Amino acid sequence: MKQSCSNNIITKLTFILLSLSLLTSCQEGYKKENDQWVWISYDEAVGKRVANVKSADLKTFKVLKNKNYAVDKNYVYYRTQKIKNSNPKTFSVLTDNGYSKDDKKVFLDWHEIVNANPKSFELLSFPYSKDDNDVFCGTLPLHLSKDEINEFRVINMSTARSTILLSHFIEQNPGFNWLDTLNIDGVIVNEIATAKTEKRNFKGYREIIIHNEKQ
Repeated sequence: MKQSCSNNIITKLTFILLSLSLLTSCQEGYKKENDQWVWISYDEAVGKRVANVKSADLKTFKVLKNKNYAVDKNYVYYRTQKIKNSNPKTFSVLTDNGYSKDDKKVFLDWHEIVNANPKSFELLSFPYSKDDNDVFCGTLPLHLSKDEINEFRVINMSTARSTILLSHFIEQNPGFNWLDTLNIDGVIVNEIATAKTEKRNFKGYREIIIHNEKQ
């Protein structure tokens, strides 16, 4: 009987150790391999993926506390992506869901939130945020007045996000062709969440017209 109990305990401990080993080995993150930094991820269909962190400076590369981010003497990185126009000397992570900033800009994942002021930037319910000059959906400004910023309320939040190459986004949304004058490569948007001011209604980044039913 004692032998049977001992065997059961050993079996359970072995299972626990194997499970912990598998969990540890399947963690996403940065790793130094063959004198270069890589980002390791796992996909159910493909399995382990290894991607080089391009432009990473081997000597000064440092993984931050939020392990989705790293910095070196030249750049800030979000996973495999270089955060364009960011300053590694003043960079800080704001949240665990992709918001960060430096002394001049605010970012979502690796894209700049257009014209956001890092000094007055505030998070609302995702995907909305604001500063002293505007409200943003993902990385896009909604172009609201000061009164509308104060009135703005999120009705339904949504964690969904779509990262779109700038040229494709402008092709689908010609009214945003002014984005092409900026030094950005793409945008992050949400088309599900809803919000409103006293006189305007929004679904994602788009303003919508709600017709009142006739009495």
